Amino acid sequence: NNYWIMNYLWIDLWDKRSWLAYNVWNIIFSLDYVQRLDFYKTIKKIVLEKNIETIVVGLPYDLYDKDHKQLNKTLKVIERLKEVFPDLIIDSIDERFTTFQSYDILSSMNLSKSEMLQKKDSMSAYLILESYMNKKIKDL
Repeated sequence: NNYWIMNYLWIDLWDKRSWLAYNVWNIIFSLDYVQRLDFYKTIKKIVLEKNIETIVVGLPYDLYDKDHKQLNKTLKVIERLKEVFPDLIIDSIDERFTTFQSYDILSSMNLSKSEMLQKKDSMSAYLILESYMNKKIKDL
């Protein structure tokens, strides 16, 4: 597989909204959030428009391994994505520390707190997709 030229869509799931990022020719683009009501419709549109071959979903592991509620919800969405997109690769990756990383990056940009709050989830989606792609390239 040529992982470095595949097009990926990254999904950071939340209860009411999800944040997205995608890549084309190894360039990553952050997207705004999508409301959960429009989730599958929006994902289908992006998959077609951007020729997505792999969807990567962030797994929200609990730092202390006590609460699995959000992880279980995410695993159900992954199963549904496999049904909706049987011809695509549906994969996942641990997303535990990306919020901290995104705050570090955004704080170095001298943004206001409100700007940082607005951008942190998009930045997290970007960082997780970048991490996933780098891992795939290293595995070649």
